[in-house]
Amino acid sequence: MDKILGHIDFLITQNCNYRCEYCSQSKKFVEGNFEEADDKTINAFLNFLDTLEKPYEITISGGEPLIHKKFFCLIEEIIKKGHKVSVVSNFSYGIEYYKKIKDISGDNLVELLVSLHLKQVKNLDDFLKKAEIFNEYKKSSRFIIASVLTDENVYKLKKVSKFLKEKNIKFELQHLRIKNSFIEYKKEANDFIKEFPISKIKEKSNTYGKYCLAGKNFIIIYQNGECYRCYSSRFNRVHSMGNIKDKNFKLYDKILPCLNKNCTCPKPIIYNMIDYNRSNYIKAGFLSLYNGLFIPYYAVKNFKIIKSKIKQLIEFKKRG
Repeated sequence: MDKILGHIDFLITQNCNYRCEYCSQSKKFVEGNFEEADDKTINAFLNFLDTLEKPYEITISGGEPLIHKKFFCLIEEIIKKGHKVSVVSNFSYGIEYYKKIKDISGDNLVELLVSLHLKQVKNLDDFLKKAEIFNEYKKSSRFIIASVLTDENVYKLKKVSKFLKEKNIKFELQHLRIKNSFIEYKKEANDFIKEFPISKIKEKSNTYGKYCLAGKNFIIIYQNGECYRCYSSRFNRVHSMGNIKDKNFKLYDKILPCLNKNCTCPKPIIYNMIDYNRSNYIKAGFLSLYNGLFIPYYAVKNFKIIKSKIKQLIEFKKRG
């Protein structure tokens, strides 16, 4: 496989057929108040891909991306343009849909990451059987099952983990995050997550002032075309990169220090984009002061998201 030169996450829809209690968007789904990438946004995205060196890894996610009517067309266009594809899905569709992703992408499918949400899955045995089938079908692509760990589901996930290991299917945990912070688990869950590489992300999350390639070699594009340096930057004016539909949109041409006290965006850490040996706290401090001027604006703009995350935090504290 050709060396991947950069990474883009394109969240093509907020819509989802699941209602996970730890998802900050659940209230929007229930109310039907969600956004999907329209043709203008998708066309702008595809035109932007033409300006990039090849190949980039384009991760398509959501919400649940297979809900979007242009999902397969988008994958086809990305492949035609010489880039690689990864997909994040809740694996709720029939096996034929996931085989189609592989058939369209061929060796250019880097990864299918499927999320196991125990309370949403109607039949866990059917889910695991489907995983076995796709694992045999994937060939050179990575296939990973990931699940958000909670204190309530730890015992069941231990059984799932053991089963998948026996079937040679890669399994990962995701550390639950609320308001850009990793939650603290009770002993059983805390000991379990330490068995997985994800536990190291929390240890490496103290990134303020450290130089990071996010914005240059990695960006997030939301369904409305808004672009950010990373997942931890949605309330950060400096790390807002404008809109993909703007003619003057472009990637950073230089490396900037991270302005997040704790990085909860796993991609820069996983892709080794953070230089822990290089930092610029003075520059980070000035940029943080500049960000402070926009706090009221972003608070109003993202009020619903903030409100839902606070409710989540209160609920999880009650359980603890």
